[in-house]
Amino acid sequence: MPANKYFHQFEKNVLANPDLYIDDYHRVKEAVANSTAIYKDKPIDFLYQPMFFAADDIQRLERIAHTLAGILEKVVAQYRQNSQFRKLFAFPPLMEELVLMDPGYPLPFPMARFDLFYHRDDRDIRFCELNADGSSGMNEVRELHNIVGSSQALSGLGSREDFSDFELFDTWIEAIIANYRNCGRGPDQPNVAIADFAGEGTTSEFEVFRSRFEARGYHTVICDLRELKLKGKQLYYQSTPIDLVYRRATTTRIVHYAQEIPDFITAYREQYVCVVGGMVSQIIHNKKLFAVLHMSQHLTFLTEAEKTFIGRHIPYTVMLDSPPQGFLDRLVEEKDRWVLKPDDQFAAHGVFIGKDCSKDQWQQLVNRWTGESYLAQQFCLLPRRKMLTVEDGSLNFENYNFMLGLFMYNHRFRGIFTRASRHNTIAAVVESFALPNFIIKK
Repeated sequence: MPANKYFHQFEKNVLANPDLYIDDYHRVKEAVANSTAIYKDKPIDFLYQPMFFAADDIQRLERIAHTLAGILEKVVAQYRQNSQFRKLFAFPPLMEELVLMDPGYPLPFPMARFDLFYHRDDRDIRFCELNADGSSGMNEVRELHNIVGSSQALSGLGSREDFSDFELFDTWIEAIIANYRNCGRGPDQPNVAIADFAGEGTTSEFEVFRSRFEARGYHTVICDLRELKLKGKQLYYQSTPIDLVYRRATTTRIVHYAQEIPDFITAYREQYVCVVGGMVSQIIHNKKLFAVLHMSQHLTFLTEAEKTFIGRHIPYTVMLDSPPQGFLDRLVEEKDRWVLKPDDQFAAHGVFIGKDCSKDQWQQLVNRWTGESYLAQQFCLLPRRKMLTVEDGSLNFENYNFMLGLFMYNHRFRGIFTRASRHNTIAAVVESFALPNFIIKK
């Protein structure tokens, strides 16, 4: 396959001249440290390893993402229309109220990142989780692609023009503005607020988005949601009227801090301001969705083909607050086949993998989280590939597990975020390296 050819040639080039690539790695590392690829005030962890995709890879990813988006649109419609279906998610009252509010445009999740384990055999592709609140990583993808793309790494693989990547900033701004136009209110050139709670967002990425908005003539501020104040029917940040909020704060945080942000909630409820994305995205962001998608008795609104897609690509998931009879015994006995995770966290916080636990540890975890807002999910086969590691002045190729995040802008596939780890968990709490992506044009 074309992509494999490039992986093998890269490895051959490196092993033929290791000193050259070690020196180049250090140049790349310094460039990343001086870039805007910053997470929690530190340069991102990355591998000096290009990730190659051929045209058929992109077509396959686009097809599977499009199919899932169509299923999720039906799920959201059912949630809005069917009070019995809503009970399956059991959102607290304020969250349910916010989720049911009309954001002013038709698309329920303008921004999402569908994380999946990608195998070339379609039957083995599994979605890991769906991020639709505060999805990030666009800036890491951009910076790594530009820096590694200008390095020795691509030398011997063809010219720089032989490769491309997705553009993740201007395309997202265009999608945001399209939703703003659908809201049908406010000036043609809106004032924009990129809003989160202080200390919780990816500030460097916010700054890049602000510069892109400003370049298009949209005055833009970065602020804490608590700083937004309502005067009559107009939301303000200090003395600046805000017409459009690019929401990066998660719905869970908004509910948690609800008493501190009454002006923002009122402005959203009364549609005094256009908020992209709307809180309806919580339906697909919450990991309970995977359990609901396996409750066939509640999925009469889906086609048989869509149900088959779910069975093939969504790992079987059970809510531990109300597990089926006999399931807990199965969960304990077959620990290597399961993962425990909270229903609404991110970055693998609180995730436990049966393969990585002793029998006693696993039993204790099952006892601890049964009856709580936890899920048991089928452990998926992780894709693996030999990737370059540069450590302590030497290099070698090791097996890494990897995961792709598919960026969806207004329900359209727009890019890829690749992460890798030598562990079964791919997250910063254990080990997670970002990789630059290159699409082979030929």
